[in-house]
Amino acid sequence: MDRKKIEKEIIRILADRLDIDIEKVKLESELVNDLGMDSLAAIEVTYAIKDRFGIDIYDSDFSKIEKVKDIVEKLVNIKNKKSYEQRDKKM
Repeated sequence: MDRKKIEKEIIRILADRLDIDIEKVKLESELVNDLGMDSLAAIEVTYAIKDRFGIDIYDSDFSKIEKVKDIVEKLVNIKNKKSYEQRDKKM
């Protein structure tokens, strides 16, 4: 999955879990200040990310995430790391 698809899916997940219009969710949006995310919603989002991408974002990591783009970056980095690890195992 490329970065643009991850961005679109994260925006969709956030809009759904936070019950807000998808047009309101931008990459630069702050999760708490702009989108109103609270601790319960953060848990719901992490479970939705795990369901959709098969990736766990732990509480300690999620607490450092401030903007939508930070979630995307975290997922892209994890996906890239996994693909490198899979290549290394094949060699």
